[in-house]
Amino acid sequence: MSWIEIAKKKFSLGSRLARMFALYVDMLCISLGQGFLFFLFPIFDSSNSFFLISAALWLFGLLGMDGIMGGRSFGKRLLALQVVRLKDGKPCTFRDSIVRRFTAIFQPFDALFAFGKNKQRMGDKLANTVVVQYRPYTIDVEETVEDTETVLEKAIFEISNRLSEAKQKVDASIGIEKQFQDAYEGALVQAERCEERATIAIKAGREDLAREDIVQRNEYRQQANQYKVQWDEQKRVVSELTTLLETLQQKTNEAERKRDIVIAQNRNIDAHQHLQETLSEVQDNAAFEILNQMEQNAAEAATLAKAAAAVESDLRNPALNREFSTYAEEASIDSDLEELKAKLQ
Repeated sequence: MSWIEIAKKKFSLGSRLARMFALYVDMLCISLGQGFLFFLFPIFDSSNSFFLISAALWLFGLLGMDGIMGGRSFGKRLLALQVVRLKDGKPCTFRDSIVRRFTAIFQPFDALFAFGKNKQRMGDKLANTVVVQYRPYTIDVEETVEDTETVLEKAIFEISNRLSEAKQKVDASIGIEKQFQDAYEGALVQAERCEERATIAIKAGREDLAREDIVQRNEYRQQANQYKVQWDEQKRVVSELTTLLETLQQKTNEAERKRDIVIAQNRNIDAHQHLQETLSEVQDNAAFEILNQMEQNAAEAATLAKAAAAVESDLRNPALNREFSTYAEEASIDSDLEELKAKLQ
């Protein structure tokens, strides 16, 4: 079964065979509807009316049936299929249904596209839709796929537990090695004591006691040799276990370092995606248009305020304005007088 992720939800793609049978069921339903109209034919004025209504039934049924029925025509309902949009996972609209069905006129090329990725026909690619198995609920990707950090934490926790168990087993092996060492050294001490007693017995003329002490000394030496062999073997095992434990410790430390790196990268990717989505949403938001309009209104208001201030300044000094007007009028009269004198001369 093929799966597709849409809007953080998982959908199973509908099979091509099921989609083909769904189309046949839809055509059968439309034919039955046309047959029902045939029995009602006497109520129509002419055969042209029957033809037009039949054509409209077929066009409306084939092109728009998915759109008006929540992406599930009669055939798709029977075979548990649904047409959804790739951008949000919602059922296709009436417009999407018309676009995806209209391309059927380009057969067989339209059907050949269904063998590509996501089993999309040419109409599905144009309408940006896909046919999936219908479920009354969808599987959230975030619920089925564990978070990256959670998976890493679980893996590190399991490795740490294994490392702790390995340390306990190595400590137990070291304890056994210590027991063999103590037994070996204890047997040597007892052998030396027996030899010392044998020496004292010989000096005392008690060869019988010396003989017994020598027998015990030899037994302790034999035990010491056996303990020495076991001790050497245990030391070899402990050395190998210690080497493996150090390797496991290094791998654990390396895994922890990589975990921190992967978590940091994952958080960076999440932050980058979040910022990109937020920036896209902000750019598409109408707030920018409102701010631009307010800025334009503010600029116009500032211009009007400046002009009003200039007018107000003129109104506040009427006497000065009249004085300037009188000076301008007198200057004009003087200029006209001089011009007239020049003409007379």
